[in-house]
Amino acid sequence: MKPALTPKSLLWTLVAISILGCGKLATAQGRDASPTAMHRYGSGQRGGALSNVALPNLDAYSADGTKLKLRELCQGKVTVLVAGCLTCPQFHRGYPEIEAASRDYAAKGVQFFYFYKSLRHPELNGYVEAQNINERLLQLAEARRMLGTKVPWIADTIDNQIRDGLRSANNSMFVISPEGDIAFAADHLDGPALRKALVKFAGKVDRPTLASDLSFPRFTRQRTPPNVDSDTRVARPDGLVILSTTPHDPSSTYYVKLRAEADSNLLQTGTGRLLLGFYPDPIHGVHWNNLTEPMKFSLTLPPGIKATPDQASAKRGDGDKDVEPRQFWVEIEGKGPGGSIEIAMHYFGCTDTMCKALTQRYTIDLKPANMGSSTFGFNRGPRGASGRQSKQQGQRGRSPKRGSPRNADETFK
Repeated sequence: MKPALTPKSLLWTLVAISILGCGKLATAQGRDASPTAMHRYGSGQRGGALSNVALPNLDAYSADGTKLKLRELCQGKVTVLVAGCLTCPQFHRGYPEIEAASRDYAAKGVQFFYFYKSLRHPELNGYVEAQNINERLLQLAEARRMLGTKVPWIADTIDNQIRDGLRSANNSMFVISPEGDIAFAADHLDGPALRKALVKFAGKVDRPTLASDLSFPRFTRQRTPPNVDSDTRVARPDGLVILSTTPHDPSSTYYVKLRAEADSNLLQTGTGRLLLGFYPDPIHGVHWNNLTEPMKFSLTLPPGIKATPDQASAKRGDGDKDVEPRQFWVEIEGKGPGGSIEIAMHYFGCTDTMCKALTQRYTIDLKPANMGSSTFGFNRGPRGASGRQSKQQGQRGRSPKRGSPRNADETFK
């Protein structure tokens, strides 16, 4: 028979359980609630970049559009894969380290590739998410030109097989062994850590090339537009979440792209604010023609969902043409979270060589896109002004937190 617990021993038992339980809870909360954990995966998952397993069987595209198998590309060679895109400032700052490592280790039989993935900060420098592989390849070519890279690029599939299959963040890096195993992975680009991993496969380099030894385009800070209401834009609070949108005809060229964002009330209750943004796609050289009828949208709503307004026309921008986004607030009333809305956008798609009237459609799902993307720099405006502006307008904006990324609005000089 076990001895009965005395009041004193019972007290100490409860204290021990409490301490252990709180410790586990604190560990779990620290792991799950940290910004690094929350934004670790490009797909919105958690747990870190995939490592110490065989490379999954994933599709990819060469820079010229040839479909290929990632395993076959890596077979028999030590291979370095690094995630990047046009709108990831951390990648823009760190890729010279990869170029320097490639200079040293390519001669030792190591092959290097960047894989072009979904955008980290859509709207940075006007770039918007590609909706088909041809547009992703155009963005890849633009990144290669702007960054002046020598390391070759491949492209992720439009359904993000590499990003999700490798659980990649926006600038993760991987070392694949000749046998096809992921021997090393890091959530973020780290030149010294990569070199340390490569020593195990290819040995030390006597005189390592430094990133500072190489010449690349210089960065400067891009001034984001004031986060205030204007004829074409609306003031946006922090905390908006990009929603899942599906073009009805993804293989066609949508010269203007829709991005829909929701506040927390809309996501949690089905009633809240929906931001509709319409963005000329710079990869197609598009602008608004202010001599034509301005763009307009119309919503088709399922039973149980109301929208105010359910259609609206944009105001004309300055001059005969411009590339400013057209943004609208829509108040949504629903019976609960979820559901979808159909939207038609009517506009003139114009470049320097053509201009034609178009009607193109999307389905907006009232759920997060989970693309690892954020537009927080544009919601804040210059010097994090949105908190003040939101209070002035009676909105629930959040001031930028200390330690949050400050370089989401970098561009190239």
